[in-house]
Amino acid sequence: MSNKRKRTALIGKLTIEAEIFTNTARLSDQILAEMNQLLSIWGMTALQYNALRVLYVKDTQDIGLPSKEIGKHLYTRVPDVTRLLDRLADKGWVVRERDCKNRRVVRTRLTPSGIELVESAYLPLVELESQQFSHMDQADKKELTRLLALALDNPDAKLPQ
Repeated sequence: MSNKRKRTALIGKLTIEAEIFTNTARLSDQILAEMNQLLSIWGMTALQYNALRVLYVKDTQDIGLPSKEIGKHLYTRVPDVTRLLDRLADKGWVVRERDCKNRRVVRTRLTPSGIELVESAYLPLVELESQQFSHMDQADKKELTRLLALALDNPDAKLPQ
């Protein structure tokens, strides 16, 4: 006796939204894989670089940032920013210290080697980003940026700093 069931004909036919989802996920995966491959030269991942970059850009006073503030600016959601920062501290790229005014807050700041790492990786990453979209002209890149911001429900979205 066969246990084959007739399958629903609608499943497998892509809607435009499913196509957008699939292509966006594939693009994100491709970009992050290439970024991770490049950053492996320095012994770090894209997520680690992103956290270091956030500190480099947002902690201009070199007083450190709380984990929550760092987490707000990461490319992807991270369930445990503290563990990510602990790994960066273990590598000597950041220092984590309790806030003197509020002992419950731990501030993270870059070490000199963390600063050097961000600066060393920056230009190669800019070159990689340029290569990743070299097949598109400037108008297409602007349109893609606009559409991605719209999809994120924020037409005024800017690139992360």
